[in-house]
Amino acid sequence: LKAITAQSAAIRRRGEFLEPSAWISGGLSLRPREVPRRAFARMASAQSADIARSAASDAKVTPTTWEKFVAGKKVCPFCACVSFFLVGLFFTFLLIWYIDKEGDAVFSFEDADVKSDLIVQQAYAFEAARGEPTGCADDAHSESKEACEADEKCRWDESQLSGGGRRGGEEPSKCKTKDICPGPDPRPRESPLIYDGGPMWVGTIYEAQEDGNILDDDILEHIRKFEQTLLTDVNGAKLKTGESSAWNEDWCRLTYPNGKPRDSPGRCAAPDSVLNLFMTTPEAIAETKAQAQDGFTPSPVLACMCTDEDSLCSVCTSDGGVKAQAEWPVDVQTCMATKMATPTTAAPATTTTSSNSSALCESRTAFSVEAFLKDFCATTPTCQWGPPKTSKVCFATSFYHPIHATGVATGSDKEAAFAKMCNPDEVGWWQVRRSQLPLSFDCGARKTAFARTSFFAGGTGEKDEGKNFETQYIQGISGWYQKEKQLEADIESASGGKLRVILFSAATLRAQFLNILLVDALLSIVSLVSVWLYMWWSLESAFLASVAMFEIIFSIPVAMSLWSVILQQEILFTQLLCIYLILGIGADDAFILNDAWMQSRLVIGDNQLERFSWAYRRAFRAMMVTTATTCGSFVIGAASPLPQVQAFCIFAAVVVLVDWLFCVSLFASALMIHENYIRSSKDPGTCLGPGCCCGCLKVFSQAFCKKCVGDLPKAGEPQVRGMEKFCQGPLYGCLKRFRLPLIAVWTILIVAMIISAGVNLRTAEKRSPIGKQSLDVIRGFEILLEEFSLFSTPTTSFVFGLDPEEPVEFGATTSDNEARYSASEAAKVTTPEGQLELLSLCRAADQGKGTNDIRCEDRSCLVLGRVQAGLCAANREVYRSSGVYITDDVLCATGRYCFMEEVARYWAFHIAGGECKGRSTAAQCGTVTTCSYATASQPCCAWDTDFDLCYPTVTENDYPGLPANEFVSLLGSDAFTAYLNFRKDTMYAYVREFDAIFDQELTGFRLSPDKQSLSMAWITFNATYPAQNTVEQANDWYDRWEAFRMTYAAGVGGFQTTELYKFMVTQNEMVKAAVLGVCLSLLITYIILLATTANWWTSTLGLVNIIGIACVFLGLIPIVGWSLGENECIFLIAVVGLSVDYSVHLLHSYTHATEDDRDGRSHHALAEMGISVLSSAATTLLAAAILFGCGFYFFIQFGGFVFMVIGLSIIMSITFLMPLLLTVGPQERQGDLSFLCKRRAKQ
Repeated sequence: LKAITAQSAAIRRRGEFLEPSAWISGGLSLRPREVPRRAFARMASAQSADIARSAASDAKVTPTTWEKFVAGKKVCPFCACVSFFLVGLFFTFLLIWYIDKEGDAVFSFEDADVKSDLIVQQAYAFEAARGEPTGCADDAHSESKEACEADEKCRWDESQLSGGGRRGGEEPSKCKTKDICPGPDPRPRESPLIYDGGPMWVGTIYEAQEDGNILDDDILEHIRKFEQTLLTDVNGAKLKTGESSAWNEDWCRLTYPNGKPRDSPGRCAAPDSVLNLFMTTPEAIAETKAQAQDGFTPSPVLACMCTDEDSLCSVCTSDGGVKAQAEWPVDVQTCMATKMATPTTAAPATTTTSSNSSALCESRTAFSVEAFLKDFCATTPTCQWGPPKTSKVCFATSFYHPIHATGVATGSDKEAAFAKMCNPDEVGWWQVRRSQLPLSFDCGARKTAFARTSFFAGGTGEKDEGKNFETQYIQGISGWYQKEKQLEADIESASGGKLRVILFSAATLRAQFLNILLVDALLSIVSLVSVWLYMWWSLESAFLASVAMFEIIFSIPVAMSLWSVILQQEILFTQLLCIYLILGIGADDAFILNDAWMQSRLVIGDNQLERFSWAYRRAFRAMMVTTATTCGSFVIGAASPLPQVQAFCIFAAVVVLVDWLFCVSLFASALMIHENYIRSSKDPGTCLGPGCCCGCLKVFSQAFCKKCVGDLPKAGEPQVRGMEKFCQGPLYGCLKRFRLPLIAVWTILIVAMIISAGVNLRTAEKRSPIGKQSLDVIRGFEILLEEFSLFSTPTTSFVFGLDPEEPVEFGATTSDNEARYSASEAAKVTTPEGQLELLSLCRAADQGKGTNDIRCEDRSCLVLGRVQAGLCAANREVYRSSGVYITDDVLCATGRYCFMEEVARYWAFHIAGGECKGRSTAAQCGTVTTCSYATASQPCCAWDTDFDLCYPTVTENDYPGLPANEFVSLLGSDAFTAYLNFRKDTMYAYVREFDAIFDQELTGFRLSPDKQSLSMAWITFNATYPAQNTVEQANDWYDRWEAFRMTYAAGVGGFQTTELYKFMVTQNEMVKAAVLGVCLSLLITYIILLATTANWWTSTLGLVNIIGIACVFLGLIPIVGWSLGENECIFLIAVVGLSVDYSVHLLHSYTHATEDDRDGRSHHALAEMGISVLSSAATTLLAAAILFGCGFYFFIQFGGFVFMVIGLSIIMSITFLMPLLLTVGPQERQGDLSFLCKRRAKQ
């Protein structure tokens, strides 16, 4: 030992660093294997302390005033720590106050749009120009009950109070349009039960597993058994009181017989089940006929026509006419006569109708068999009994298959059902199939993987029935929900894994999502607790670990306060996840400062204030460099055109900065409090001594694996920790020995990852999933979004009259935006040619599927609607009496909303054919001869014998296009406004209120204030594009719709817009923004490295390592199954900021090492910073790994991103950057740029 000490002193005097290999040298007879392990460790510790003290003997540390204050030596020991804590607490309470004041407006969970793009500007311009639709539902009417009821057309609906109302104690209210033709009060359970402001629905998704077919006989049988139990006793579900409660007895929605007294008992209404499509067995048909005989059919009179045969209806002719009544089958005549002679009890209406609407109501309720049959037979229909809703009249409204059927159709009966549901002429079958089977259903192969069923609970209208339904029946161990989950598991097991059942309902959906959120929240807490435990183990103090966690966690609310209160910005969902970024960065800063404090004893000695000053300055510089590079690489995200990327990156930079400020203030002052008042005075390895778990961990380690920890120093003695020994010993030796192979391996891997990214990396084929596929509610929603049109139908609008280059002037909020109009663009529409082009664009949808694939119900077409060519048949009576067009069949969809067609209809009926109005007899009707369109073969007017009314023979198809001034005058006239209002009332009267609402929102025009010119106009088509699209798909949809516009209305200008295009623009910008962000981040990082290290050589090597990390991560993206979607592009921009810390720490230590040669400097960097970067990486990896257990996919993916980047960063910083420094790192003053600042680097 004396010889080694003397030798080390001699080496130290020569300015050399004594490496482990030199400990046994100089002619000594000792060999490594001859030195006891504990003695070797003591020699290393003693020598490190000796060398460090000698190296610092010439440097006098003079504490500054700030350092004295932070250390508690200036005012009082606790003043600094308490002050910094109160600052964090102040900003936290400021945020809480601001959230309480502003409410939900502080947060935004929607992606911001790229407002610099013209397509996005057009969308906002359209919204601003269109404004809010006027009516009972607008803000002015919904403001209060008094404001609503002041309008005679509106009523205040408080029915949402049933079911407990809205959360938060607010009284739910809504202003609605009064019923034009009010009906009688609903009978018990005839209306849906109201739960939480809406109908109590239940939906079930069925998914075939292992590429199976949901329509196979065996799977359909399992579905039948499931629904048979679900819709009856629900596996013995009980009320909270313990009484059994069967769904079909106590809760199903009821339907009542037609043509019977009002007090007749009801029966459970037929559920909308996929099984209904296959309820064509003889048993099911017989039951349907029996139910219809009891009046449970839409029209008992017309049901007399229904038969068992799949042939033309017996009262119709083959050419679409109606047979003379004498030619009808005798049984049909007898049945109709009997049904029509049966008296019924009418029910009083709930409210009275106005005189203006009474005629409409009388027209709607008046029923003419002859008129109905004329329109009905025109479609050459069959009158075969069928499943619920597959025809207009030949089905039973109370066919409840769990009770009334014992099986589904098979063989030829099943094939016949397939033929009907795949025939667009069978409108009822077609619509039921579209509702219960997905868009991907293959009629040719008779195959699909999905199906769905839905039904409603019936309500009585009693107050709080929804709340009672939830608490008394749904909840509880024996309640409906738990019994249903057990039933799901039983059926899935019985199917042998072929079937997956996914059920959600209005009463359970919230609980299902909250369960996932609860699990994710608990995992987040576990993640934080795990990091705290690791920090306790590493810092050997629960107090310091707690202060460090406070520093990390409270950097989020402080940053939020600065972001929202000071900068007045909304807090986005992605910003909340910065907690997982700052965990590693904050822990890194805490470890750096603590490690510097631990090492200061070896360098300075026992002078506490000088030790603190030395440690504080060393850690401050190291943390400042990493904070500058991390913040710089994040701040560059402000250059991104994507608002969500800008917000995330700037907020992340603020969080990093706040965390650093907390670390150099709060944690630094806490370090001195711990040293003076909390640190245990007992020896390490004793109970209640220093270390994790009150020293117990070291006690157990010594007891069970003493050689793992070696001899522990006495209290107050300098200590070289195990990880420090590992870094400056075995790790350094291994890296030095294998530096060239490591560089070669990483170089090959980086090249391979670049190739992988170039070959396999693609933009996202679909949006990221919502969450884990194993979670029913997540998987069910994804299926509904992708396969079923459950949510609102997507639309594409064409807008005319706005400025084509600068269509909008953005305001502070969306409501402040102002559209910019263009008189020249609007004038294109007002010309006769423009009017006809606009009509041509609207009517192009009537080509149907055809050769151009314009309108159908799959994605081969643009417009969603009727497959057959031509306009849907109009309600003849309404059309011929008023010129108002509404479809005779409510299920027939024209696929568009076009005000120009209403102009043409108004012109035909009220202008060109206006002389026909008011002619009350056929003779008077025939006397009109003054119309401009009359010819020998086309009289001015014609008489409709079915409805006894006179109507013009000119139609909307004859519209010639009006001169511009006449066209604008017509649009602004009171007569046309009255026509539009009457049309709206007609749609309400005929129970088409949704059409009336959509028509007001989706088409229209705006005139100048003086009504002398057109400002803008718009029309809208229902679209077939899915709810989720890839970038390529969105671009393709845009091109197809643009080609459609240019084909039929190129001369009127304008543009197309839809919500899909906002997504398209965002996705198109994502990749460009990611590439730009990565490049700029690397540039900024390099500049900051040059500025902080003043050495281009080490900065370049650091840049090479960071580029390598980014390349490997980029290559891993396709390997792990990711593609370039929204999340991945954000990750790419953040990858530089997240991966720079460890490289910068090692480079900073390497540059400022006292040694001249690269070996000594590399050893110094590992000895000084190795423990800090490894501990920091461990905390982040631990926190990120726990996120893998989350339910929502973004948490899982974010955890994977952090885990991969941090893992790559620490591994490559140690095994790639350090070998690079050992091989080609600068020596002495190589690469030094300090001469540029006219100063010399200190040796």
